[in-house]
Amino acid sequence: MTTTRTLAANRFQPIDPQPDDSQPMPNQTNKTLAQIRTELLTTFSAADWLSYNHLVGWLRDTDVASHALKVGDDAPDFLLPDADGRLHSSEQLRRNGPLVLSFFRGGWCPFCTAELCALQAAKEEFESVGATLAVVTPETRDFPRQLKRSLGLDLKVLSDVDYGVAMSYGVLFRVPYETKAHYSGLGFDFGARHGSPVWMLPIPATYVIDAEGRIRGAFVEPDFTIREEPAQILASLRQAASAP
Repeated sequence: MTTTRTLAANRFQPIDPQPDDSQPMPNQTNKTLAQIRTELLTTFSAADWLSYNHLVGWLRDTDVASHALKVGDDAPDFLLPDADGRLHSSEQLRRNGPLVLSFFRGGWCPFCTAELCALQAAKEEFESVGATLAVVTPETRDFPRQLKRSLGLDLKVLSDVDYGVAMSYGVLFRVPYETKAHYSGLGFDFGARHGSPVWMLPIPATYVIDAEGRIRGAFVEPDFTIREEPAQILASLRQAASAP
């Protein structure tokens, strides 16, 4: 039986546009994502558990992840704006080496912000093996810029305008009614955050793409609380570098 616990400060807190002088939020880079996941799950209310189990069960039952691109597939090209409105092409991002591309749900999700902080902490290690790191979110407007500021990120945060890139990678799904009702009750309006009347989200996914545009590593997990550890991504990068 699930009991309702006193909610911790990091439970489903949205990041909304703030003045430019706001201070970065503290992060927990000394812990693995698995450890942070365990801590975050203890903050779930009974309603959170019900919504979580429904969404993950629905994603598994409908086998949404089976449509995701896999190792050996060609990565679709894209052109997306970053948090400051500058455009980045996939060809440009992998021009000098492999590209690590991670899809996340948004700055309102504590599992996403934990992942972003972990990637930020490992950024120099990625660069040491010649990799470029970029993260993709359906959030638009000033949300990506505020996210970077709030978490103290020095990452390329790209806005997937109209969901096109997540769709091309096969990791996009339409939010089911029960999940929409739950998040609406928490005060989230994905339509406003995404600039679209249709509520869609990506399955959290991380891809390692070589300089020729071939996928060398793929992590796709319907359970949005589980993310690939940076050490695992680095292992995929090193394995790809040693492959013929």
